[in-house]
Amino acid sequence: MKVTLLNTGALLIVLCLGSLSALSAQDDIRELKLKDWQPRSMLVTKQTVVETPRFPVIDIHNHLGGGAEYLTEERVARYLAEMDSAGVRTVINLDGGSGQRLRETLAALDQKHPGRFLTFAQVDFTGIDDEDWSAREVERLRNSFELGARGLKFHKSLGLRIRDKNGQLMMPDDPRLDPIYGLCGELGKPIVIHVSDPAAFFTPLDRFNERWHELNQHPDWLFFGDQFPPRQQILDALERAVARHPGTTFISTHFGNNAENLEAVGRQLDRYPNLYVDFDARISELGRQPYTARRFFVKYQDRILFGTDTTPRRDAFRIYYRFLETDDEYFDCSASHHLQGFWMIYGIHLPDEVLGKVYHENAERLLGMTSPKPRPAEWRVGRTEDFEVTGDGSSAAWKEAPWLSLEKRQATELNYTSQVKLLYSKTGVYILFRGTDTRISASLQSDGAKLWTEDVFEAFFWPDESQPEYFEYEISPLGFELPLLVSQRDGKMFRWQPWSTVDTVSRAVKKKVAVEGGRPRSGDRATAWSAEMYFPFALLEPLHNATPAPGTRWRANFYRVDYDSQPSTAWSWTPVERSFHQLSAFGTLIFE
Repeated sequence: MKVTLLNTGALLIVLCLGSLSALSAQDDIRELKLKDWQPRSMLVTKQTVVETPRFPVIDIHNHLGGGAEYLTEERVARYLAEMDSAGVRTVINLDGGSGQRLRETLAALDQKHPGRFLTFAQVDFTGIDDEDWSAREVERLRNSFELGARGLKFHKSLGLRIRDKNGQLMMPDDPRLDPIYGLCGELGKPIVIHVSDPAAFFTPLDRFNERWHELNQHPDWLFFGDQFPPRQQILDALERAVARHPGTTFISTHFGNNAENLEAVGRQLDRYPNLYVDFDARISELGRQPYTARRFFVKYQDRILFGTDTTPRRDAFRIYYRFLETDDEYFDCSASHHLQGFWMIYGIHLPDEVLGKVYHENAERLLGMTSPKPRPAEWRVGRTEDFEVTGDGSSAAWKEAPWLSLEKRQATELNYTSQVKLLYSKTGVYILFRGTDTRISASLQSDGAKLWTEDVFEAFFWPDESQPEYFEYEISPLGFELPLLVSQRDGKMFRWQPWSTVDTVSRAVKKKVAVEGGRPRSGDRATAWSAEMYFPFALLEPLHNATPAPGTRWRANFYRVDYDSQPSTAWSWTPVERSFHQLSAFGTLIFE
């Protein structure tokens, strides 16, 4: 993740979707046409480039095309190159169709590249007036699932375009669809269903329409008029279908097909446990209501799926990551899909616990996928000149160092965030821990005490993985420390000894803590606490490879334990099993 300051006035907000002609000098600016307005923001804001996501991504909603003629090796290779560059593990292709087209699609994607693509089938609405249409489509769909389709996709034509011989629209709750919905529930196949469209598409194309530019470019997207039903009528029909089939999993696309009204979407999620949402092509709506959207993501973190509705393109994926992972303000998201609306968006900086579920865990559960065992993480440590340790990370040196998030190791009621930063100089390593909190649950009043039994941050450094010795350091919110030299043999810890950090100036650890919203005192209320340390390389010299140069690699892990609840809650950088001393699970630090 790379963070820079950028004058967003340098970014042209292209609000005209057609070709624009420049105004001549003699034109009266008071007569400027809306289609020619190209405002430049004067804000100077932070711009974060998130090249790859915090966790592997499953894109639940994409359109890759179908059939052998379209899905050539060259086209599929381009898909994979974009996915690999953006850290996307799997893309769900909703264009499978049925019959021979489905066979060819499965062969080109799912079978040739297992784990990278999953294909959904579709229903054929030809002959909906036939008495046997429902039975025929059930058998066709059953065959599609036997061939390898992983779910079913409905397009928004259901409720807007598909009509019977009398001209009546087929709605999502049409009884003829019940056997199809029932089969998906019986076989455990999820239904991705798109009905209606953005609210502005169902209002007059006049001076009040907030999607004026988009609809002028695509007039066929306007569904206002007597030939179309009211938008709410279609949404109500979908809700009735979901209610009628509680054993069938429905994934309501585009954030419940109602991203402008999150309160209504939340009520449906509360009412129907078989309903899920994805947010493909709707971060433009969610990002202009970042506080509400963030609360929604946190509350319904088990019911939201990642999707883009955009042919794999690394720049598009990265806009989604920026929206989900950062607190960037007022940025253009049109590269994620296309220009949607007359506004910029804001990031919602979700915690890791939510990101993991949204990026891949929820999709894995619904699709019956197995999550691959994560590889130990790597982290690049930046170089700095020596600076003063303050306890709160206020030194300017920390500003360019990104936060590394620690992940909660077990399910508890505590949802605190826990983070760490690292830097190194020619003389030593700097660490900055920070974690949100509500109470200082620590009372031990001496260095060398059993600090792990109370609130604590811990750092483990293993500079040379060919050797059995490594360094462990613990610090409490009261400012007391526990430095240890630890030895393992055959994966078992057989010795640890206190390690003096103050016997000489060259070996002295510098450490300070800071408590936000309170004081470093046992039982005090707090909103967060931080600990900042400097470890001189001279202190670590008994260990091999203890003085890094650019390119040096150390194994390491970082932990937090908090005792505000019972049982206690623990966090770690890379996941370990029962013991914090599981060296094989440690991540890798790469010194730059």
